[in-house]
Amino acid sequence: MNYNKLLLCLLFTMQTALGQTNPDISLKQLSKQHQYAKMDSLNNKEKGKDYYFYKGLYANVCNKPKLSNQYLDSLKNNELTNSYEFAKLKNDNYIKLFNYNLAYTASKVLTLKFQKQYTEDELQDELNTQRIWQTLRNTRSQTIDKFSTISVAAVKDKAGLITTEVKANDTLCSFVFDTGAGISCITESVAKKMGVKILPDNNISVASFTGQKNKVRIGVAPEINLGELKIHNAVFLVYPDKAFTFADGAYVINGIIGFPIVKELGTITIEKDKLTFSKELETNTTEKNLFVDELRAIVMLTYKGKTLPFNFDSGAKESLFNKAFYETFKTDLDRMGALETSKSSSAGAEVVSTEVLVLKDQQLYLGKKLIQLPKMEIDQKNYGVYGEVNFGNIGQDVLGQFEKVVISFDGNYLRLED
Repeated sequence: MNYNKLLLCLLFTMQTALGQTNPDISLKQLSKQHQYAKMDSLNNKEKGKDYYFYKGLYANVCNKPKLSNQYLDSLKNNELTNSYEFAKLKNDNYIKLFNYNLAYTASKVLTLKFQKQYTEDELQDELNTQRIWQTLRNTRSQTIDKFSTISVAAVKDKAGLITTEVKANDTLCSFVFDTGAGISCITESVAKKMGVKILPDNNISVASFTGQKNKVRIGVAPEINLGELKIHNAVFLVYPDKAFTFADGAYVINGIIGFPIVKELGTITIEKDKLTFSKELETNTTEKNLFVDELRAIVMLTYKGKTLPFNFDSGAKESLFNKAFYETFKTDLDRMGALETSKSSSAGAEVVSTEVLVLKDQQLYLGKKLIQLPKMEIDQKNYGVYGEVNFGNIGQDVLGQFEKVVISFDGNYLRLED
């Protein structure tokens, strides 16, 4: 036997084994980090045993829940079908499809079969959400009449938020247009005027961006109109009027058009005095940088060479970066920043004072597009209501810098134009 050849063969085998990675572990890590584009690229390359699960996950975050279910249903003899991750993804697909009965059933599976996967706070949040779907079990799915392109007038209100007119039951009111609202919202008095059916109280509370919890009811509008756009069976969180009244009545919000409606509008173009919704097929080469994590939009932005996920919230006046962001860039931030007290509020919340680290004249990138941020505020101690995976909340101080903001939930991109 040629021992030199045998030794070389063994060394080669060891190097090959050491050089290999477990694609499933990498895919799981990327998915947890909300690095969805990288996850899909690796999944397409490796095509491992869990290929269809990760195709289903990618379809889900690309706002294609029906396709996601098709991928998940094709999984055969795979242990993932009995996992928490699989059940969670199925539940989210039913929510995105407005199938409230199946969403309720799937949520019960999560809280009974996979209770140990949750912290106590997370379990209570899931049970609270479960009560929303339970309340809506007999409600028809939200639908929007077919359209090609529709434009509606828009103005910025006193708080600098984008608003547009909403009509229902012969009542016309100005609503905030908010990509950051997980469910649309309305005040009790406006709900009654607009013919919104308020469903029985089911002990539901909702946390705002500031973390304030508010007791709400669930309402369903048979039909609302945004210009020529007709939306049927839109679901609203119904708040007491006082929860949407700020500065002793100087600023009042009637309602909010939130994510379940926004995500169905195709490609949205925000300009100074109008909103345009388009379902026309488009040829777009923009890299995918906008995803849908449950009922929130996630945008990928780059800071100091790292591309990270941020909550995308057109209903926030100012951006706020969180503890995960601080921990990632701590050395530079401590050197450049100064502590200040910041006051913030959001729909349905009291004003909250927070000590933040403030940096001046920072730069972010959306792909190759430079975003100048004159003032960056960082909460060093809290991850916020969106958890430690996302690195902060991007608001109007970023979006308002540009003449045109294009948001596509069909093409999965955000584009900023001067």
